[in-house]
Amino acid sequence: MQSATLAGLVVLGLVSGAAGMVGVYLDTAWHRSVGRDSFFILPHLFIYGGGLGVLAAALGGIALATRTPGAVGGPVWRLGRLHLPAGFSVTALGIGVIMAAAPVDAWWHATFGKDVLIWSPPHLQLHLGAGITALGLLFAVAAERGRGVFARPWLWRAAMLAVLVDLVHRGHFVLAHYTMLAHSRTPDLYPFLVALLAPVVLVAAARAVGPWAPTLACLAFLGAAWLMDVMLRLIDYERYTLTPVLAVPAAALSLVFQVAGRRRGRAWVAVGAALAFTGVFLVTEVAWMRWGVSRPWSLDLLLAALPRTLIAGVGSGWVGWVVGGFLRVAVAPTGSGAAAAEFGGRGRARAAAAGALALSVLGLTATYAPQRYGPPMTVAELKLEPAPVFPYTEAIFWNAFFAAGWPFAAGVEARSEGIIDGLPMPVGPAWCAPTEAALATALPDVRFRMEVNGTPVDLSPYPLVRLRLRDGAHCAWVGVASASQRASQNRFVYTIAHPAAGGPATTRVELGVTFKDP
Repeated sequence: MQSATLAGLVVLGLVSGAAGMVGVYLDTAWHRSVGRDSFFILPHLFIYGGGLGVLAAALGGIALATRTPGAVGGPVWRLGRLHLPAGFSVTALGIGVIMAAAPVDAWWHATFGKDVLIWSPPHLQLHLGAGITALGLLFAVAAERGRGVFARPWLWRAAMLAVLVDLVHRGHFVLAHYTMLAHSRTPDLYPFLVALLAPVVLVAAARAVGPWAPTLACLAFLGAAWLMDVMLRLIDYERYTLTPVLAVPAAALSLVFQVAGRRRGRAWVAVGAALAFTGVFLVTEVAWMRWGVSRPWSLDLLLAALPRTLIAGVGSGWVGWVVGGFLRVAVAPTGSGAAAAEFGGRGRARAAAAGALALSVLGLTATYAPQRYGPPMTVAELKLEPAPVFPYTEAIFWNAFFAAGWPFAAGVEARSEGIIDGLPMPVGPAWCAPTEAALATALPDVRFRMEVNGTPVDLSPYPLVRLRLRDGAHCAWVGVASASQRASQNRFVYTIAHPAAGGPATTRVELGVTFKDP
């Protein structure tokens, strides 16, 4: 009975985690396609519903261990009358970190406004909590190896792979714009982040599950990403790229473990496998950027960043070796000495755990790269050019549509924040009406003016582009785009004279525009 209950809790955690993964994918696509919406949207239902499901699984595991000692495998800590199985307790801790991000997010928005990119402290805290949650669930599953339902090796491996897929997804998603826009990938920060985030998961998988578990996990993730791509294509939402295909460098990592044979438990094998992953990843991405994206990387920048990238891969691989070692003995109860046997002594096991934690904190700290902004851009620097065709979701003025007071308030304030990706950025204003006929009637009385950092821009040379929004509204957009940007904080002011119920009116939109280096 307890075995079936425990299996049900694991399934609940896995299914809820999968729902959360779908929600995360859909959430970004939603905001890129529909815009910044209310809290009560479908992606948030998946994300927070999935989180509550995982929390229920974790609390259920704690309740089961408390009610029936021995029903849950692995180390179990005591807190008064509570029995806290290690894996489920770490899972609950991760959910707590996620929940604690909510007030931080509210404070952040109240202080700085709505953030456009996911690299904000509250969002990163949320994804850190999600990573801790998945790691806890991985240990919870590892602790059931050979027990009850999971005495079937294939079933235990399948459950482990399911959690590993989620961990691969976490590292992939937090790459942000690099996985949304392939042309925004840089030869310095992007490889460093991949070398930091991927080997730790894949080396742990190879050591705990088997040499080819990393490749299988990455292939399964690729399948899940492809299914999400198909779904987003069907509903006409903005999609991610399917690259980088991590299964290719993961195969190199798996091959190192396979060739190592009985020595695959050695730390140097894990480090070598991580270096193999990093090297193959760099080769495939250099080739992809040159021939697939037609944006070859600068060799000088790549070589300058190479030492840091390789060091990140080595550190990540070693941490993965430590995590994998503890996963191998996760089934052992508290005080069994299994960890001491795995690492060659109790002191070495503790030192390995402390070292892995310290390296993880150091690695996360090393990702901090503050933006350095130059002075506000001049109109000449923007290199304005006609844009007869463009997706309105890429236009900076689209952000005004979600600001309080738009479109009829006398004054509207909004902000736009984006990564410099080398593509022309639409910067013109727009006016919309519910129907095409209503827009045609209004346009003769609509006048646009635009200033960039206090300098007026002559809009007469640029076409008026008709675009239909997803909600059915029809808009006339001044088709002007900036062909060049640099890291800077700017003030775009748009003045739109338009017809209104009480007679002619004017709406002034002040848009804070931040361009960020990728």
